[in-house]
Amino acid sequence: MFFRRPGSGITPTQGDIFQRRVAYDLEETAPIKAVTIGSQGIQHITFRISTPGIDDRSDRRILAADVFSEMYHPS
Repeated sequence: MFFRRPGSGITPTQGDIFQRRVAYDLEETAPIKAVTIGSQGIQHITFRISTPGIDDRSDRRILAADVFSEMYHPS
């Protein structure tokens, strides 16, 4: 038997900015660059991640929308 976690109800769109707490006083910032749907019908979020004051290079990453919503919250 499989159990689904309830979704956050947030639909990320291009240009939105999300954050997640990495440590007690450290947050990553993730502005969304694109929202796409893959060949299997899974929605993917393309975003750049940076840690203000430490790493401002903004590495590009892609996550499934469900995983992204579990990890990040709107800023």
